[in-house]
Amino acid sequence: MKLESILPRALGDSDSDCASIFTSLVMAAHFERTRARALGWRGVRPCASSHPAWTCRVAGSENVFGLRFDGETRDETPGRVPCLRGYFSLYVFPPAQSPLLDVFPLDALRFALSPDYEHAVREFSGNERELLPFLLGQLRLDVSLAGDALALTLEAPARHRVIAADGIAAEDGWLVRPGEPECDVPAFSLFLRLFAVLACTAQQQLGEKAAVSRGAAAVARRLFHADGSMEDADEKEYLLNIAAAFGPSLALDGERLHLLHDIPAKHRPEELEKLDRPVLHVLTGFLGAGKTTFLRRWLDFLHGRERYTGVIQNEFGKVELDAALMKGDTLVEALDEGCVCCSLADSLRPGLERIIAAMPAEQFVLETTGLANPDNIMEALGGLRDLVEPGLVITVADALDLAGKGRENEHPEDSGIRQAQLRRADVIILNKSEMISSEALEALAGRLRALNGKALILPAHYGSIPFAELDAWIDAHGKTRLPSHAPRLAHMGERAVTHADEGFEARALTFEGPVSAEDLAAVLRDAGPGLCRAKGIISIAGQGACVVQYAAGQLEITPAPGEEISDLAIIGSGLRI
Repeated sequence: MKLESILPRALGDSDSDCASIFTSLVMAAHFERTRARALGWRGVRPCASSHPAWTCRVAGSENVFGLRFDGETRDETPGRVPCLRGYFSLYVFPPAQSPLLDVFPLDALRFALSPDYEHAVREFSGNERELLPFLLGQLRLDVSLAGDALALTLEAPARHRVIAADGIAAEDGWLVRPGEPECDVPAFSLFLRLFAVLACTAQQQLGEKAAVSRGAAAVARRLFHADGSMEDADEKEYLLNIAAAFGPSLALDGERLHLLHDIPAKHRPEELEKLDRPVLHVLTGFLGAGKTTFLRRWLDFLHGRERYTGVIQNEFGKVELDAALMKGDTLVEALDEGCVCCSLADSLRPGLERIIAAMPAEQFVLETTGLANPDNIMEALGGLRDLVEPGLVITVADALDLAGKGRENEHPEDSGIRQAQLRRADVIILNKSEMISSEALEALAGRLRALNGKALILPAHYGSIPFAELDAWIDAHGKTRLPSHAPRLAHMGERAVTHADEGFEARALTFEGPVSAEDLAAVLRDAGPGLCRAKGIISIAGQGACVVQYAAGQLEITPAPGEEISDLAIIGSGLRI
């Protein structure tokens, strides 16, 4: 075994060598995304805290794991290999909706249902008191001072049970009856997949097979009283341990009881997964429907669960406003001027290559222009399967626009780009649903179901939806062909409609100085009835830099201090500007 392949320096000069080894072990595996996914990693994030700490996800588990370095000791006991022993606290954080929380301590369930839960998990090392009920195990990293031996050892209760001696009363009875367990968590099995990923990572980095052993020890189960005091119960609890060792044994007395043939619960990737193609979702929707607002809400949900996602944005026109608005939230690759559905081969492939190289994410989102036809995009994505696996087509629809406010007997979704976007969708986000009546919303949803009976339709308020419901729908359809992936047989001579067919064009307006809100509104009125969209960052008199958004007859001006002034993009047909 050659420890220098992980940590190329001498040991014993600091009090955190084991933390450095752990960091090097994990980070080295992530230098190559294909290797990390094949090992079972699904994301690692260091915590910003005084103690080295990490949150991570692994394949086969919906939980987020927390590892906090608690310090190390030097063991030079006669008869043993001189070594350092590093200790890491292990936390497990189930999703707030998980039924697993029902067997966790009541304090854990109570905190998981609070709005602070997700943020606290991301920075769990600074929230030890609130998250103590989620601390269920320990990882030990042993390394010989000579650098010729290393071992990882997981220790956790087979079932973590704490007995409520006096019970826990509720208004109408008992939450927990006297003498019954207040929690019953299968702690060891929850950590086993995490341990397997760590052991396989060490195996690969060190270039040799681990010697795996397993042991057990009986300890008294804990019993607590209503006054807060605790004592040992007569009932026993079993602490299980499993170790993956490289080189001479570093085990403590009594730990190596049973040798195992291999690492249990290790990740076995399918052939497709070994190719390591991230999923590319296509986000579309007509001009001004609210795609970027929805995307920002979705990213907040995903990133709060350690599911980091990159974004590729394409704008029709020269103003990259959406990319500017996303700045700081995630890694954004803005494609050059032009609609991606018309110049996919020229712009999307290099953009994908750049963002995949820069961000090892499991998935990416292509946010198209409001005039992109997903039929053209899905057809062309077949030529990019060496880079990505095509995912969902999500169409954001403007409920205010489609409800025909101000128009009589007009259903704009019945033709053109709007229809193509809605027909091809796997999921339709019915945005701005709060701006129309419940009766109009129900009628519109009925029309959309008639147009696309296979799509999931979710009403949205300001771009926000019940994202857990979207997750559940994706999971339920994970092994079936999505509607957007079904082959489309066109009639002879038929081709997918494009924005050029409908006469849409983009123009850029430059203002030499600040413009009043009234004058801006007049400019938009004079642009003609074919104006669909206007957006940009311009200087508004008395307000400074402002984001200007116009869609479905609604003008919105919001301050944007510090942002760089740009042109105002005007998009529509038959423009008079």
